[in-house]
Amino acid sequence: MPSVLVSTEIVIGTLLVVAVVVLATTYLRRRYIAKGLPLTLCGMRRSESDRWRLGLIRFGDNALEWYALGGVSVRPKHRWLRQRLLLDAPEPLRGSDSIPLLPDASRVPCTDGDSDFELALQGPAYTALRSWQEAAPPGYNVNVA
Repeated sequence: MPSVLVSTEIVIGTLLVVAVVVLATTYLRRRYIAKGLPLTLCGMRRSESDRWRLGLIRFGDNALEWYALGGVSVRPKHRWLRQRLLLDAPEPLRGSDSIPLLPDASRVPCTDGDSDFELALQGPAYTALRSWQEAAPPGYNVNVA
């Protein structure tokens, strides 16, 4: 009987260590990706026939960067330059197109000059994206009349 108890304790202990490592890695990855810049949850897809992929977008000085939500990579999967990024009017996501982790999200059709894609953002995140896209980068065209 004692060997069964020891085996159970080892399994539970191992699972706890794995859970702590996964949570710590996720937290540290998010902190590293943010680097003090605005970061928000977002859905992204290349076309209407694709499925939504959840990720994080970071508003950089000159580019919008999209990172996959899962994984350990700290490199962006997609990067769009501010000067080339065009945003269309948002449309609410409805029915089967909705994303459970993004309630009340809107679909934002986007173009970066080379390709079309869509972002799914909640209201405040869309406002931040629109504001970021229309603002001039620090030190770049600051004297626009």
